[in-house]
Amino acid sequence: MNPAEPAGEALLSLRGVGKTYPARARGMARLARVVTRRPEQDGVRVLDGVDLDLARGEAVGIVGRNGAGKSTLLQIACGMLQPSDGTVSCTGRIAAMLELGAGFKPEFSGRENVVLNAALYGLDEAAIAERLPRIAAFADIGGYFDRPVSEYSSGMFARLAFAVCAHVDADILVVDEVLAVGDGAFQTKCRRFMEDFLTRGAVLFVSHDENLVLSVCNRAIWLEAGRPVASGAPQEVLRRYRHAVELGGGDGMAMPHAGERPQHPPLAGEDARRGRNAIAVSPFLADAPSHGNGGAIIDDVRFAGPDGRRLERLDGGETVALVFEGRALRDLERPIAGFIFRDRGGQNMFGDNTYLAYRDAPVAIEAGQRFRAVLEFDMPLLPDGIYSVAPSLIEGTQRNHVHLFWMEEALVLTVDGSPVSIGKIGVPTRIECDVLEDEDTAARPLVAARKSV
Repeated sequence: MNPAEPAGEALLSLRGVGKTYPARARGMARLARVVTRRPEQDGVRVLDGVDLDLARGEAVGIVGRNGAGKSTLLQIACGMLQPSDGTVSCTGRIAAMLELGAGFKPEFSGRENVVLNAALYGLDEAAIAERLPRIAAFADIGGYFDRPVSEYSSGMFARLAFAVCAHVDADILVVDEVLAVGDGAFQTKCRRFMEDFLTRGAVLFVSHDENLVLSVCNRAIWLEAGRPVASGAPQEVLRRYRHAVELGGGDGMAMPHAGERPQHPPLAGEDARRGRNAIAVSPFLADAPSHGNGGAIIDDVRFAGPDGRRLERLDGGETVALVFEGRALRDLERPIAGFIFRDRGGQNMFGDNTYLAYRDAPVAIEAGQRFRAVLEFDMPLLPDGIYSVAPSLIEGTQRNHVHLFWMEEALVLTVDGSPVSIGKIGVPTRIECDVLEDEDTAARPLVAARKSV
């Protein structure tokens, strides 16, 4: 499929859509405009001439600077706003997440709000009762599910809203930037859901996250001052958008001017003073996607400290131990445990396995026996972002083996406030040096530095 073209019959179609917010008029002038049905010709033009077809199987990302008209476009697509000109037609059910807390009654509990919102989407009482446990599990907010939503954090709002949208039999999922407030593990769960949803529906969303657009979308649209500038393959649209931001400045996707050092949020307190690369680690995600030929199962993965206990936070640059435990479902003669570390876009960054350590003396595991694998390594210094760990168990050799059990995103790591500002990862470097003196070179100290690759 050409990513620049719709995949089939459009579920949603916009033609020549424009939106003008009228200039503030006095009472009689406003009344005259209503009575005479005079079109809105003056005022602020926020959208102009937007065409969009969204077909089943498509994910379209809307990118652009703040104020470009992205959120207005989503609201018109959902029917929450009427366009000043142009037409909108929709043949599918739309589930929308456009504003945190929108549609929730603060005094109602999460459970009560789920029932109310699901009914508004057209589900009957029996369907709502059947889906409530799955919605609660997807939101994963514990006891807060039965607490008033007025007590919720922004992340809890996002979890509950997405959980509802994920279970109302929608054909089109429309999402604004609300996912940005969720933690890394929940954002990863939402991305997995959207990828699965595309087998039966379509996704339209606004995001400033370039990796999310690239990993989920098969088409992107760039809006500038309300007008579409480019539409097509995400890689090409984002390339053009980045180039414009670099030349003209603005918010964009946090792209710096040429020669300018990218800026990151400052670290707080002791972290800032020490230049720490703090990394938050999710619990083991047992429901993460898995595949393999069977024969073994991995039922826990964790980063562990010297005492073997699970760590919820790490520091880039320190030596860490990745531990995973499981059990053999049949006799295994040459098992190999390993992992791959990936960025949010799913690109492999680094990994390792136990093959070389046990190549000459493999450890066999009998059917029903539990096992533990521990891999120690120096954690790289990571830029801000979301990362994942994919553990695996294979049998055989490095070159000739069978995949027994492989998990995707068993752990999700979140970095916010990193001292690494250039490159994909920072390599913790230990350097020893002497001060050199000769007739041509004055004595000068050499300073060890963090290097990025």
